[in-house]
Amino acid sequence: MQPASRLPTRLFVAAVVALSCLSTVRADDVAVAKPTPTPAISLPLDAMGYRPATSPVSLRAGYTNATVNFIDPQHLLVTFTTKKLIPRSSEQREGDDDHFVRAVVIHLPDGKVLRETEWRVHDRASYLWPLGKGHFLLRIRGDLYSLDPMGSFNKEQLGKRTLLESDDDLQALEFSPSRDLMLVETTPPMKIGDDPAEAKDRPVSATFYRLAIDETGAVRLGNRGRATSKEAFSLAFTSMGVLQTVREDRTHWGFDFHTFAGKNIELAGFNSTCRPRSIFVSDAEFYAYGCRGGEDRKLMGGFNLLAEAKWVFTTNDAPLWLSVDAAPETGRFAVRNTLTTVGMQGSDRPDADEIRGQEVRVYGGREGDELLRVTSSPAQRPGGNFSLSPDGLQLAVLNGLHLEVYRLPPIPAADVKLHEREQAALAPMRPAAEMNVAAALSRTSTSSDGH
Repeated sequence: MQPASRLPTRLFVAAVVALSCLSTVRADDVAVAKPTPTPAISLPLDAMGYRPATSPVSLRAGYTNATVNFIDPQHLLVTFTTKKLIPRSSEQREGDDDHFVRAVVIHLPDGKVLRETEWRVHDRASYLWPLGKGHFLLRIRGDLYSLDPMGSFNKEQLGKRTLLESDDDLQALEFSPSRDLMLVETTPPMKIGDDPAEAKDRPVSATFYRLAIDETGAVRLGNRGRATSKEAFSLAFTSMGVLQTVREDRTHWGFDFHTFAGKNIELAGFNSTCRPRSIFVSDAEFYAYGCRGGEDRKLMGGFNLLAEAKWVFTTNDAPLWLSVDAAPETGRFAVRNTLTTVGMQGSDRPDADEIRGQEVRVYGGREGDELLRVTSSPAQRPGGNFSLSPDGLQLAVLNGLHLEVYRLPPIPAADVKLHEREQAALAPMRPAAEMNVAAALSRTSTSSDGH
């Protein structure tokens, strides 16, 4: 790799975008009063037993207290912790924090509960992730299950099927934007007397799984490689490759996409005074957070695998407990950020009285235009308290005792055309979606983004 030889090309692309988006940068820097959006649907949840968790302990510990997810444009899956007596169980282990989570399928717009069930979980970490096409992943301890809430199989348990059973401790779970590749990171279980701070005898096992839904509605897994690591890590990846951030000099960064077939694609550059953090929102699009002076990541840029830098602007607040939900088939994505009364540079643990709320913004993929800005309450560190519909036309948010659904404008023809062009450019990379991921990563000579 010879950064100096390709620096001018990277900078040219980044500079053109910065100049073309200068008005966007200025507009976002200046606080402009906007009318408060009104939800198209507002459903009370207290009658279902929902009580927002407002404990400072819960917030600081990072508990997952409630989630909302679109199953399809007319149905939502809502889950929340219920307060009820916990019967003794022979399966309880030392350190367990047993509680029940209620799950309800809600019809829109009337709010009718169509199906419901309850799960006994043993910790307060994240337990539910969307898999696309109306399916979900449920975690109970180290075991993973698939859910098909609207399917005909096992309706009483929302289509629950066993995917993976493991006694290991789950350290991380990540997905490609199209939910066709899953990274599972685990460590051997802790034993009585083990020091939680001592990790040298607990190597991380990282396994990549192909995800597919068959004609019966069942989720099927295929092994795409396994590797070990000294510690848990994070990657920005699709089913076809992984994104790498390349430092050109102090303020200039490039992005490279390494396909799992061994091809390296040089992408656009990004001017930032800190190392950018990147997130895929579709198989062909990603955005990055960077710094415009200092270390606060208030600079946001949109890119694609056509080596185009599409937009860049500044935000008012640096990311804190950031969570992203995307509609990959449209290019739209929603970003939830936590707002504070004090600067959080170098810290992600504000006191409860320093948090002034959480805000969700929906962006268009072509120009990065802000389509909607709403608040969510109470704050929670993990994601899950908002959801963008798969068609990119609705946003659901948990706010107080209500579930609010907002309508978004139709997707412009220009956005559709660009998204189709971006997806068409992936055709030569599709074969890489069948390659062994771990083997391909081992061939990469430098660390990938976030690792």
